[in-house]
Amino acid sequence: MNRPRLRRLSAFVALALVAASFATALVVTGATASTTYRPNHLVHFDAGTYTGYKFNASGGIVASKTGSLVRPSTAATRLRTTIANRPGNWLLMVNGIWAGFYLRESNRTYLPFTRLRAVSFAAGTHTGYQFNAAGTVIAHKTYMLGRASSAHSNAQALIGSSTSYLRIVDGIWAGYWVPIGGGVGLRYPPLGAGRLTLSSVTGGLDQPLFVTNAGDGTQRLFVVERTGKVRIVSGGVLQASAFLDLTAKISCCEGERGLLGLAFHPSFASNLRLFAYYTAANGDIVVAEYTANAARTSAAASTERIILQINHQTYSNHDGGWIGFGPDGYLYIATGDGGGGGDPLGNGQNKNSLLGKMLRIDVNGAQPYAIPPGNPFASGGGAPAIWAWGLRNPWRDSFDRERGDLYIGDVGQGKYEEIDRAAPAVGGQNYGWNVMEGFSCYNATTCATTGKTLPIASYAHGTNDSVGCAVTGGYVYRGAGQPALQGHYVFGDYCTGRIWTLNQDENVANFVAQGQFAVNISSFGEAENGEVYLTDLGGALYRVIVAP
Repeated sequence: MNRPRLRRLSAFVALALVAASFATALVVTGATASTTYRPNHLVHFDAGTYTGYKFNASGGIVASKTGSLVRPSTAATRLRTTIANRPGNWLLMVNGIWAGFYLRESNRTYLPFTRLRAVSFAAGTHTGYQFNAAGTVIAHKTYMLGRASSAHSNAQALIGSSTSYLRIVDGIWAGYWVPIGGGVGLRYPPLGAGRLTLSSVTGGLDQPLFVTNAGDGTQRLFVVERTGKVRIVSGGVLQASAFLDLTAKISCCEGERGLLGLAFHPSFASNLRLFAYYTAANGDIVVAEYTANAARTSAAASTERIILQINHQTYSNHDGGWIGFGPDGYLYIATGDGGGGGDPLGNGQNKNSLLGKMLRIDVNGAQPYAIPPGNPFASGGGAPAIWAWGLRNPWRDSFDRERGDLYIGDVGQGKYEEIDRAAPAVGGQNYGWNVMEGFSCYNATTCATTGKTLPIASYAHGTNDSVGCAVTGGYVYRGAGQPALQGHYVFGDYCTGRIWTLNQDENVANFVAQGQFAVNISSFGEAENGEVYLTDLGGALYRVIVAP
């Protein structure tokens, strides 16, 4: 840590209006403002003049056709016009023929699109278009997608033919044309500012620092208390008994020491294995394994098997503290630089030190652990367990459960906080500390940036740390309950309680302020169902939700 730190929508088309006038795949704009539909009812179109537009795979209009509807018309039920009654849904054409209508209601315009296949996005330059309520393009934005990515079904990013057009949910950005062979696609829509809030789950916790799940189908939340216990929250209720009690083994609470991290083995439901990260009585970093009972209701401290112990006795800060299993099945361990200000021990850039690093080890092979063959120094040149280096105090990290990207929230020194990101199974990054802090040189006008991996996002502390002073890394939302949040990385600042979101493919210029809350954000966490939670060091657990 380092210092107290998307009614009415228009619906399916190809009704009486289109039978004689439009024989090609067209997107049609309604002429009147009162064109409406009711959820689970038939689509109604007013009499009037409508123009359809045919698009190519790049989003350009290649043809248009105008026809008059001499009397109001309603779509036939066989066109499957049912649409769920909530904002955020897309309108879908059944057979990939008609791309649909722009239909205006109040200040919103909705553009249907067809479905037949899931979207996969190619790397390249893509342009999104912003529409007003009449369906006119009023702005556009060009974005470089650095690598291919896949859509999530909850983002409604399904398409049909190359004549389809896609639009985002909230009337802000119409989405991006993305070439996928002869088709088009859409990346996730951005979330507007100030859309998130916190929903209280429980209090009564003792300095909670982390919340996670066991992946065992029980939907339980496990909260790490800095003072040494792991507590269970089941059905929103804090259980009286601790799941794991390491009070007698840890050093707390000088500086940033304590019980800091927890990770359940991917096969915990069957092998009962879990791992903790804590500081020992002498200040050393310890990563240890424990075994739960057969009912998975508790784990005894006496089952401890120490996996790794790292000397950290000089300073009581910058202990890191996150551990987690990657999609590759290996255990990742984030360590701080050893403490002090400015990395006086020189660990950040020292490839022979395990401090100031992201480590990767195999806990399924030889004991106490084995070195994965893909580690950058597995064959020499540095400590074999190192996966990446140049970190100051990585405080809360995560894997995107869909794409496998690794996100790191690295706490800065006195000016800048940063979010780093790595593609799946790509190691060997030097994140720059203590040569760089965020995008800037640390304590120097110029510095050597060659070979450094710059953050995807960074923010300045502001006057008197008014913006923040200690980033708390978060998670990419992958739950089903909040479509508007889908594909957004949620993170915050411990000192000010500010929360931001960052689209999964965006960068520093595009993270969005979601609000400031009266909490000390010690961690974010992810439930089995993909919902995101937040721990307040003051003793509470919250769920992060999109405000109504």
